[in-house]
Amino acid sequence: MGALVYLHGFASGPAGSKASHCRAWAESRRLPFHAPDLNLPTFEELTLTAQVRAVERLLREFKDPPVVVGSSLGGLVGAAAAHRGCAIRQLILLAPAFGFAQRRMHSPEWTVYRECGEMEVFHHALGRTQCLGPALLGDLPHWADDGTWRLRVPTVVIHGKRDESVPLSESEAFAVRNPQAKLVIVDDDHALLSPATLAKLDSLLEGVWSQAPSPTGGPGLHRPRRPSPG
Repeated sequence: MGALVYLHGFASGPAGSKASHCRAWAESRRLPFHAPDLNLPTFEELTLTAQVRAVERLLREFKDPPVVVGSSLGGLVGAAAAHRGCAIRQLILLAPAFGFAQRRMHSPEWTVYRECGEMEVFHHALGRTQCLGPALLGDLPHWADDGTWRLRVPTVVIHGKRDESVPLSESEAFAVRNPQAKLVIVDDDHALLSPATLAKLDSLLEGVWSQAPSPTGGPGLHRPRRPSPG
């Protein structure tokens, strides 16, 4: 059975709350865990293209298709990798940032960024504001078609009904376009850190690994003795 990969969101990092939760879940089961830093090439020079290409390179390294959990912008990046043909066993999207490019290209909240080509953003992983430069703005048009993506991998979306960062309607529209995907609406905000939501995530992960063959050939949780390097 493959590894668990966690993709963090915008202005975040690989050691955030949900990343740490997924790491603890995987390590308690001796499963390989990977959470790449997606501030690429740096946060100031951030582009979606750099993020997606880095994730594609990572996913190609695995012998078995991994389970990918993507949060917010990380969810969009994971969906992009799946859309572009990466082998993924299960995709779990947490408040995925569908419409990210369109909102930043057109919404009033990002007018200053569009006019000035840079803006100060609070970076949660660093605990301070960082300058976001013009590279992302120039890259956004390449990712403005996410409203047409249709994924061929098993996908579950968890989205909070109180999310004020990514509209629930984005995930609802994705589920309409991808009828094989399952949309789970929870009573939570964008962070999706309530105990009930994390329990739902754990249940989904347990369900995926319970389908893996046991050493005797029957169903059961795969527990390798050592995680793979990285």
